[in-house]
Amino acid sequence: MTARDVSGGAWWLTAPRDTTASGRDSGGRVSSPARMMIRPSGEGSQMSSTRHTALSGANHPEAGASGRGAGGTESIEAQSPREWADVIREVYGGLDVMARTQQPFKGVLIRRSLDRLQTVELRISPQFYQRTASLAKQHPSEDLFVTMIVEGQALVVQDGRSCELNAGDFVFVEGQRPYSVILGKASRLIDFAWSQHGVGLSWNERRQVTARTFSAKSPIGRWLSPALLGLHEMEEGVSEFGAARLADGIACLLVTAALELTSPNGPADRWRQQYDEMVRFIKRNIDDPDLSADSLVENFFMSGRSVHRIFAKFGTTPAAIIRDMRLEEARRMMLSRAYQTQSVSFIASQLGFSSLQVFSRAFRAKYGVGPKRYRLEHQ
Repeated sequence: MTARDVSGGAWWLTAPRDTTASGRDSGGRVSSPARMMIRPSGEGSQMSSTRHTALSGANHPEAGASGRGAGGTESIEAQSPREWADVIREVYGGLDVMARTQQPFKGVLIRRSLDRLQTVELRISPQFYQRTASLAKQHPSEDLFVTMIVEGQALVVQDGRSCELNAGDFVFVEGQRPYSVILGKASRLIDFAWSQHGVGLSWNERRQVTARTFSAKSPIGRWLSPALLGLHEMEEGVSEFGAARLADGIACLLVTAALELTSPNGPADRWRQQYDEMVRFIKRNIDDPDLSADSLVENFFMSGRSVHRIFAKFGTTPAAIIRDMRLEEARRMMLSRAYQTQSVSFIASQLGFSSLQVFSRAFRAKYGVGPKRYRLEHQ
């Protein structure tokens, strides 16, 4: 599939190069649409420009809270390529848009926010998006996108590479540099957008992961693709604090996936020593109820982002290592003669678990049975 496959008989939509948008936010997005020009590439009839917008949550004064912890939901349906180009530039900033005119036009955008994470769903007829070098310069962006195809197919081009996406596949795209997205058939896709500074990838690492397919059939893709779709479609039941943790957690998982794709044979040796030292520190201090990733930051004189990046290179997080070591120490203590008169609740509190219920759930998830039953069966 090439750009030529989707260009015949189309309306080429673009903003004039000497036009200044009416406003941009700090991330480079246009806060209200720039004036658009339409240049017909062939014969065509007058386009409709009816636009329907439905808002809920924080974006609509008459609607209740969305329940997603932040931001609400915005839904926009465009009736023509002209109108759709306005919508796309309002959300993404500087993009050229080409849509086929020989087929019925479809353009629906659903935008949601989850703390620092923004998700944008597009339900569209065959189209071609291009962010040129000049547009990237005129409309700077610090967004790092993860684009997932839910239905249809796509071809993504960036940094001298191209990749094809089928249903469930996803790819990294960086808004700071030129890129193209070609949709040869009616498609449904979702963009997950973080600030590039909020994801634990260096500039070189970001250039290495763009335009590389993360297959839905790969070991990571089999569970991460459904998780991304579920995150976008989640409607309620998440507090602001929970929303922030979910967004950060998904970002950490995606970093792990990105590093796994670019370094399939394992992390570089230069990270192994630091990782092993931090794991040994956790083991020595596992009985400290205040032990956390912040303890590693303080004792190893590193930023929190650097600590998480090192653990991500080995497919885990500080919290996961601390939890697993605490559970193993709790299991050992429950079977030790020195603690045979102590209750399970006491042992859990000694190891920093906030309650017996929290400890029991974690223990059952790891060992398959609850702690009290495990103790009875193994004493």
